Amino acid sequence: MKPNKKPRLRNLIRLAVVVLIGTFLVQIQTFAGTGDTSWMSQGKYGVFLHYQYRILLGYSIKTKPQFPNPSQMTAEEWNRFVDGFDVKGFAQQMAEAKVAWVLFCLDDHYFAWPCAPNQAFSDYTGYAPGQKCSRRDLILELADALNARGVKLICYFAGLNGYMKEPKVLAGLMDGDTGRGGMNEKTPPSAACRQRRLAILKEYADRYRDKIAGWWFDGMQLNTYTARPNDWRTIESIVHTANPKAIIAFSYGANEQACVCPGIDDFTGGDTWSKQDLQRLTPQRLPPQESVLWHGKIYCGNVYHGQGDANQFRDQELIDWIDTCNRQGGVCTLDWPFDPQTGLLKDFGLAQLKRIARAVKGDKTLQTGVNRLEVRTVNQFGVEGPIGLQCYGIGGDAREHLARSMTAWQKLSENLKD
Repeated sequence: MKPNKKPRLRNLIRLAVVVLIGTFLVQIQTFAGTGDTSWMSQGKYGVFLHYQYRILLGYSIKTKPQFPNPSQMTAEEWNRFVDGFDVKGFAQQMAEAKVAWVLFCLDDHYFAWPCAPNQAFSDYTGYAPGQKCSRRDLILELADALNARGVKLICYFAGLNGYMKEPKVLAGLMDGDTGRGGMNEKTPPSAACRQRRLAILKEYADRYRDKIAGWWFDGMQLNTYTARPNDWRTIESIVHTANPKAIIAFSYGANEQACVCPGIDDFTGGDTWSKQDLQRLTPQRLPPQESVLWHGKIYCGNVYHGQGDANQFRDQELIDWIDTCNRQGGVCTLDWPFDPQTGLLKDFGLAQLKRIARAVKGDKTLQTGVNRLEVRTVNQFGVEGPIGLQCYGIGGDAREHLARSMTAWQKLSENLKD
């Protein structure tokens, strides 16, 4: 009787596939950052809350005028706003809407006004505690409330290159006499300025540690932190010393799917400033650079981020967009209008978000215990059943190629059983 060579052949094919995947993952990880974005891929979508003083006052780049007069913004009113934020109510809204993460503004891109104390900020700028930074640590309270409900918090932070409409703050950050000060400044900050800005970030990062899941840095250019000392690697060190698992994104307005610093970016900024064509805003149409996780961020109200009195997209448009982006290896962050007095999403926005949650979160994902690999059981890539592997941190095209390869292996393996 002839020996059966098929089991041996199957084993050889399995070994070849494992080697191929291992090589593929090693190559990919040289580009993506060290933060683990797997929970974002699993969670599918999050919510952005544009909690900034000027937004609360009804100003934005979509209003006329775009900015308040600085005299309209006072420490007393800012603290009253922050003190009025309903942390428990907001966390409950996010839990009911099955939100995986909240991207929340720690400060304002143009005017600073952090919603949490920071001694370094006060020392540098001359503002006493409570005069510019709020007395209440809204970020800390929000992190605790969200974490208790299984929702992660990512901090928006503009302090690495922002605050251009606040002269006293700029002067305190050694940024007042450098020729900088444009609305969206493109000239890199000086070494002394970078040192002070990073000291403010470090105080926050060391305080929040693993209570927050990551940082989304606004207003960055490709060369903002290129020069040493206090460069991109310093940012990464500050973040990951405080929380080794934290994820990082840089918002670079010229290309929101760019990888600003290979090896540090974990997901793309993905920001938008107008009503989007959701057929175009997808990983396949606008692919991420360097295989970082694709991220799309849109506002769903009819005015701007955090503002409006109605939804601007139909439910199905948003459901289809999230499903498409997830299928192509991306994740989505959505923004709805909220009540400035309480921070709660307005009723019409929350209702839409809950309808989206019911539609999008209906499928199940079966996970394996194999290193950062996941077997999908949903109908992805047009194939029923377990179809392959998702590699966390890889761009959409790479995921699809790998999934198709694993599908081919599965079919070949089934044929060899006969």
